[in-house]
Amino acid sequence: MEHRPECGQCGAALADDGPAYFCAHECTFCATCYRHLHGVCPNCSGELVRRPRKGPAGKPQRRPPSPDPHVQVRRAGPRDVPALAPLFDAYRQFYEMPPDPEASGRFLTERLEHHESVIFIAEEDGQAVGFMQLYPIFSSTSLGRVYILNDLFVPPSVRRKGVGGLLLETAREWSDRHGTLYLVLETAVDNPAQNLYEAHGWRRDFEFLHYELPVRQPPDGGTSGAVVKVGGGGPDRSGSSPGPA
Repeated sequence: MEHRPECGQCGAALADDGPAYFCAHECTFCATCYRHLHGVCPNCSGELVRRPRKGPAGKPQRRPPSPDPHVQVRRAGPRDVPALAPLFDAYRQFYEMPPDPEASGRFLTERLEHHESVIFIAEEDGQAVGFMQLYPIFSSTSLGRVYILNDLFVPPSVRRKGVGGLLLETAREWSDRHGTLYLVLETAVDNPAQNLYEAHGWRRDFEFLHYELPVRQPPDGGTSGAVVKVGGGGPDRSGSSPGPA
C-alpha cells in the first residue's frame, strides 16, 4: 500500500504517522478534508476510511511530560467564573464559534449553580492556565454513573508544561473517589491531543459508531454538533470534543 505524501484535495502534507483517510483506490485526504467531504471520496464516491499508520510493531508509547510543580488543579465554583470564562471562550473559538465572553460566563455560571457539571481549574501562581469540564450521565446497562469529559483546554502559551496531563489525572482520581464507572470523551480526528489521552490510559473505541441528529440551530449560528457531540451508536456510549491540551 502506498502512503501518499499529500492530501488529494487541498495538497496538505500527510505524515506517515499522522491522521489520513483513503478510499479503495487509495485516493488520500487529510482529516480536515475528510470532514468536509463527509467521508466520501469525490473521485469514485467510495467510502473513506482511516489509513493505517506506518511504524514498527510494538513502538513504545510516548511518555507524557511531567507536570510543572508550580501548577495546581482544584475544583472550581461560581466564584471562579471570571477566571474561567476567557479560557472557555477561547476553547469555543478553537471549534470555530464566534467570541462571546459574556455568554461563555453565563453558561458556566448556570452549569455550576445548578450542579449540572463538574469543573476543574488549573492555576500557576494564581493565574488560570487551563480547565476541564465533566458532565454527568448514567449507564442503563451498568446501572451506574458515568462522566463525559466534555471540555479540556490549555492555552498555547502554557502548553508543554504537563497541564493537560495533570487535568486528566485529576479527572481519573476524582471519578474514582466518587464511584464513577468510567469516563468518556470524543475529539476531532486531527486533534494532536490524542497522543496525550492515550499516554494517560484512554483507549480509542473501535466498537461503536457515532451518530448525530441536529434538533435546533444554536443561537450563535453555529452547527449543532460543532462544539459538543453527545451520543453513540452503542449502549450508553457518549462523547465530547475536548480542545487541545
